[in-house]
Amino acid sequence: MKKAVRRGAGLLLLLILFHLIRARDLGSANLTSVKDTLETSRLSFHAANASGLTAGSSVIQIQTSGYPSTSTANLFPGDTIKYLTSSNTYTVDQIIDSDEFSITSTLASADASANAEFVVIRTATHTVTLTTASAIPNGAIRVRIKAASTNFNDGNPDQDGFDFNSMTDSDVTCPADTTGFDFVTGTATVSGGTGCPSGYHCFECRYSGTGAASTSLSITIGGTNELVNPAPASGHTAGTADTYSVIVENLDANDNVVDSTTAKVAVIESVRVTATVEPRIEFSIAGVASGNSVCGNTLDVTTTATAVPFGSVAISSFTDAAQQLTVATNATGGYVVTAIEDDQLSIGGDHSVEIPDTPGDNSTASHTTSDEWANTSTKGFGYSLQNISASSVAFSYNESSRTFSAKQFADAANSESPQTIFSSSTVANSEQVYVCYRLIVSATQQAGEYENQITYRATATF
Repeated sequence: MKKAVRRGAGLLLLLILFHLIRARDLGSANLTSVKDTLETSRLSFHAANASGLTAGSSVIQIQTSGYPSTSTANLFPGDTIKYLTSSNTYTVDQIIDSDEFSITSTLASADASANAEFVVIRTATHTVTLTTASAIPNGAIRVRIKAASTNFNDGNPDQDGFDFNSMTDSDVTCPADTTGFDFVTGTATVSGGTGCPSGYHCFECRYSGTGAASTSLSITIGGTNELVNPAPASGHTAGTADTYSVIVENLDANDNVVDSTTAKVAVIESVRVTATVEPRIEFSIAGVASGNSVCGNTLDVTTTATAVPFGSVAISSFTDAAQQLTVATNATGGYVVTAIEDDQLSIGGDHSVEIPDTPGDNSTASHTTSDEWANTSTKGFGYSLQNISASSVAFSYNESSRTFSAKQFADAANSESPQTIFSSSTVANSEQVYVCYRLIVSATQQAGEYENQITYRATATF
């Protein structure tokens, strides 16, 4: 009798030892290097109308309590809001303040009532990477992503998990085949679906083969459809991320979990960066040194930003000088630079003694019309232009195959209007031209010091 008892106890001990050995064989290990990288970690938006909104208005005020999103933080111009009851959509135009924003259209009557809820849906592809811990034959890699407890597959943001958003198997990209792993098409299963525990959406990549330890794998979750990022969680503090669990598992052929690691993903508001760019136009005049070749001629005079000192001028050859004009503006309508002289060159303001403005070789030059001026027998003062980088110039020194195409400056003393010399119809970044001055006098020109004033004006259209 005692022998029988001992024999039974020994058998029981063997069974216990066998069970422990088997349990140790199936003991789980931690997968390593597990992470879930979201295409965007922006929280979705879920708010509701404040009272007092009216149909036809383009301004929406939101409730500041009682809903997941209670301020305009994380709402941006260009976002599409969708009202949950009507499914009407609107585009955000501007953020006015912490609880008001405008839309590019007007609010329909169906969406103007107090507490009417609306959302901004933000979706993201999840890229899950891991390194295997064990060689598990003919198994599967399964990723479980936190789901809400209700309404977790309606395509709208949830407050406590990711919405499934009608994902299909084709939205799962399994790892490339590698030693020990021959993957088949992935599967996407909504929370509580076949083989997927409630509380998590499941994405699975099955494989045949021996499996292998220390193998790096990557699964992409998201294609035509993507999971919807959560709206702010209950008790959320703006600027502090809400975190959600992502469980990555290596299953065996019977769908038992062998190796597993839980990771976390964080979703948070995007940062709104604002800046004011003041309307701006910059205009400068710079001197050009003698010896430079400008407007097809070697310059005889060095100019400064404020002076064109011709000095003693010849009667048998041209004296040439130039200045460089530069404009920059952020005006959407661009700019115009005009020029006008107070009068023709005269002695001490005595306008009865003047160096006349050039008539041109063909006597057709004026403040509005250019003419060739290459003949030294044509006396006077005039100018031409050489484009460096301007969008448009009024004329150019070598236009129509001319040697030096010239105009007169508009003359204020003769009631002439300032004339455009160069311009742009849009924003401009340091557009430049040379203004080329030319002077030659007759042998009978009265001796003396001649001068006049030329005013350049740059005007932007904002």
